[in-house]
Amino acid sequence: MGKMTAGKVLECTANLAAWAAGGSSRMAGAMAVFCRSFGVDYRPTDEDSASRRLSELYMSGVRLNNGRGEIFGDCIVQVPICASGNLLAEIPVSLKGGDSRDISTDIPFIREAVAAGMPLWCYLLDGDAADIVYTDGIRVNVAPATGLTMRRINVQPLLRDCITDWSAVGDSKAAPAFIRQAKVGKYTYLRVRVNWGTVPDRYWHDDAPVSFDATAPLPSPWV
Repeated sequence: MGKMTAGKVLECTANLAAWAAGGSSRMAGAMAVFCRSFGVDYRPTDEDSASRRLSELYMSGVRLNNGRGEIFGDCIVQVPICASGNLLAEIPVSLKGGDSRDISTDIPFIREAVAAGMPLWCYLLDGDAADIVYTDGIRVNVAPATGLTMRRINVQPLLRDCITDWSAVGDSKAAPAFIRQAKVGKYTYLRVRVNWGTVPDRYWHDDAPVSFDATAPLPSPWV
């Protein structure tokens, strides 16, 4: 038996509304262009192959890729750039539903992005959704979340201000963003974590949650 948490259902609902889904060649291409514009090295992941997934979870007729995502970001949104009128841009976004607080396991990439001033947009999601219990090989139609809201934040300034030593494991009580050590069996590795509830108001793009809109404008990332 497997389980998809309500937080993941929130993320999948938002993901289906985006311009490109994580793990797809479309997202990889757009993200490579975006990172290159800031001089940041990007190495795409390969999570688009259905043969690598055993679950048969569908939402609105689309098979859900539970392993979707890149070294940063779950999707690409195509949005108007506020400072440039009707110009559209493809922006990587990390979707965070439920208790999702880890930004990336690729510390060198995030460090390089922060140093380059590359926006790292996260959409904190909320809404009505339920946990899904499933059996591998058995098709389950997952109901999309309803009442979906988002609160957006570019965590690049937050990480720049909070993390001064990228080789040190931080303390969750000392700063809203830090490096934490995770463990799976005997294997330990590092993750960048943000405790959303302790992030000062000045870092948020939205003062409060707003209705989810994958096409909502964002500030120009190039000014």
